Parts: sequence; C-alpha cells; structure tokens
Amino acid sequence: MQPASHINDNAANNPGNNPGNNLNDNASLPVFAVTGGAAIWGIYWIPLRFAEQAGMSGAWAVVLASLLPLSILMPLSCWFWREIRPEIKAIAIIGFYTGAALVFYAIGLIYSTVVRATLLYYLTPIWATLFSLVMLREQVRWNRWMAILVGLAGLYFILGGASDLTTPINIGDYFGLASGLFWGLGAVYLKKNPGVKITGMVASQHLFSLAFALAGCALLAQINVIPHWSVWAATIPVMWLYTCLCLVPSLYAIFWASGRLYPGRVGVLMMTEVLVAVVSASILLDERLQMLEWLGVILILTAGLFEVFGNDKEIAPDHTR
Repeated sequence: MQPASHINDNAANNPGNNPGNNLNDNASLPVFAVTGGAAIWGIYWIPLRFAEQAGMSGAWAVVLASLLPLSILMPLSCWFWREIRPEIKAIAIIGFYTGAALVFYAIGLIYSTVVRATLLYYLTPIWATLFSLVMLREQVRWNRWMAILVGLAGLYFILGGASDLTTPINIGDYFGLASGLFWGLGAVYLKKNPGVKITGMVASQHLFSLAFALAGCALLAQINVIPHWSVWAATIPVMWLYTCLCLVPSLYAIFWASGRLYPGRVGVLMMTEVLVAVVSASILLDERLQMLEWLGVILILTAGLFEVFGNDKEIAPDHTR
C-alpha cells in the first residue's frame, strides 16, 4: 500500500524532536520492515485468486479478507479504547476512505490483471498531491508537478494510449484507479490528524472495508450468491493466515518504520510492492506487458521517484500505538 511519506507531521519543527536527526542512516530493521511489509502487499492477489478458484465469487473473497482481520483488531481496539475514543471522528473519516481504497484495490486485483491494478493504484501520490493542494492549501513543489505530469502520462500509456488497447479496459481497471483516489483522500485526512493511533485507524479501515465489500457484492450482483459452506471452510484458514498474520502486521511495521526513516527513503522502499506484484504475476499467472504498457510502468515509477526524492525534509508522524 501507499508509503507514509505523503502523510507527514508538520508539527515536528523542533530539530531535537525530529526522528530523522537521531536516526542511523543505515538502520537495517526499519528498512527491512518497510520492504518486507510492501512485499507482502505485492502478493495480496494470491489469496484473493485462491478464494475465487475455490468457488468464492470475487466480491465475497474481499468480504472475507476484510472480515477476518477484525478478529484481532477489535480486541486490540477495545484494549486501547481510552486512547482511541478522543480521536474517533478522525479515525472514522480516515477509515472510510482507506477502507474504500482497500476494497477497490482488492476488487481490481481480481477483475483486472495484477500488474494493471497495482500500477493504477500507485498513482496515489498524484491524487494525494492534488487533494492537498485543494483541501490543505499546501504549496506544491516542482517535483510534485513533474510527478503529476509523468504519472498521468504513464496512466495514458498503461491503458493503451491513442492506439487500440492491448487489453480492453474493464471494471477491475476502474476499481484500481478508484483505489488510488480514495487512498489519496485518506492520506490527506491522516495528514490533518497526524497523531491518530495505528490500531484505531487499521480497525476502522477494516470495518469500513467490510461494509464496502458487502456493497460491492450488491453492485456486482453477487449478494444473493452466497458461497456454499464447504467453500468457506476451504478458504477461511488460508485467508486468515495471510490477512491476520501477514497483512495486519505489515501495516503496523510500515507505519512504525515510517516514523524512523526519512520519508523519501520510505517511498522508494515501498516500491517493492510493484516489483513483487509484477514478478509474481509474471511467473504464476503468465501476465505479460506489451511495449506500450512497459512505457507506462516506467513513467509511473519515475513519477514516484520525482515525488519521494523531492520531499526528504518532510517528517513522517511517529505513530506509536
């Protein structure tokens, strides 16, 4: 998912409180946490496709992926309730947007190619910048305008450019694009509330993602096609292991590391998600990109580099719970 380099705490003006000033630039544990967490998201498509192949329609697989982590997150939220309660409004808003983004991303992975859905999501820095300009009235540096232009060019080429599309646009592509838009909105609200606790935010995200996933079942005309109990029995163990033991810890690891590494470095390290998604889909699904689509890949990754390398002085929030 999206690096926290776009969700920075402007309140950290005192150099003595700047976590970047006290960091060992070669610290290995935070680096491992970011790259490992992003890599886990790069194979998010595998359990979703597994559930679909087991007989669970796509939207129901997303319902399951949203529901199971709550078995861990709700008890944790109760434990930290006194600290979460004063922030409940901000947590709900952030959870609404990021929960929608999570569902749209998952549906995109199912109904589009893994590579296209992932890259369309990774236009998030562009949308986050535009939303920040309008909603937070932030000054936009040259590198961000370059990221927007280059990223939009990449979007143009990955969807086929002016020629016939190598792969027709489908509903999964639209969901992948929408996921980046909604995550950008969530990033802006998180930037406005940098002290939000990780536990409350992630729990809210999954509560809303569950609601959006059920709405997705209705939208895709699958709400009355409830999978047979044997399908649930075959799918739940695998999905629980991945979502609860991999995805949830990866979210904590990424936000923990984001408070201990320079934002620019976090952004670059998070690109392992794209790498893992492209390589794994190429090997396991035999997904191949055409020349025009490869040009789009290069442009979108370049847009990300413009964004992160121009923001090394921004400080990420230190979420501790």
